[in-house]
Amino acid sequence: MSYGYRRGGRFGRRGYGFRRFAGSPESYNEVLEFVSDPEDFIKALTGAGRAEIDRFTAEIISNRGFQEHLAENRRSYRGFYGIGPTLGVTVYTICRKLRPGAVVETGVSSGISSAYILCALEDNKHGELYSIDLPWGEQSGWMIPDYLRQRWHLELGRSTEKLAPLLEKLGAIDVFLHDSEHSYQNMVFEFQTAWKHLRVGGILLSHNVNYNRAFPDFCQSVEAKGYLFDDMGGVVKA
Repeated sequence: MSYGYRRGGRFGRRGYGFRRFAGSPESYNEVLEFVSDPEDFIKALTGAGRAEIDRFTAEIISNRGFQEHLAENRRSYRGFYGIGPTLGVTVYTICRKLRPGAVVETGVSSGISSAYILCALEDNKHGELYSIDLPWGEQSGWMIPDYLRQRWHLELGRSTEKLAPLLEKLGAIDVFLHDSEHSYQNMVFEFQTAWKHLRVGGILLSHNVNYNRAFPDFCQSVEAKGYLFDDMGGVVKA
């Protein structure tokens, strides 16, 4: 298999997304830490040790049925399909370590990130994923394997309309992942809305944090340290 996950391993893509970060990185030194390795990112957010991280990453990388399903669908689709294997494995490992009861994500698209989250929940034998998506073109989550869909709840619409009511219904959540419209206003709205419902020790994740200053500005506003790996940001609610 062409995947690897150790420091300096075979993934190839390293944590250099911050070089395209909108704004001066130096101005956010007090609230952001840039890491070049996914293991460091996971450890900073979850406290997991290397042996535990290696066990979880090996688990998902060696899940032949899951990986072959994603690879087959990638080969058959020439358009955009979501996050790559590095971030997929990272999100899976975070959810395996944290064992969340409720995960909320905005932006589903093909469902790559959703599939990794759902696989982690299934391996945990615990938790549900609640997704909000405004679909275009293909059906939301078309790459999610059928056997993982029993833990998945999808709401169609804009996060500005759907996120707050969903969070009010759930009460408290353990993980939030932003991957919908990456405008400054929408990102800040989602971060602030989700943060109110995030449990202490819960994790807020955001894809494409390099698009604008929403993520560091939010970290400053809640006085929490954010971590960046590639174009993914994460912060723990203390």
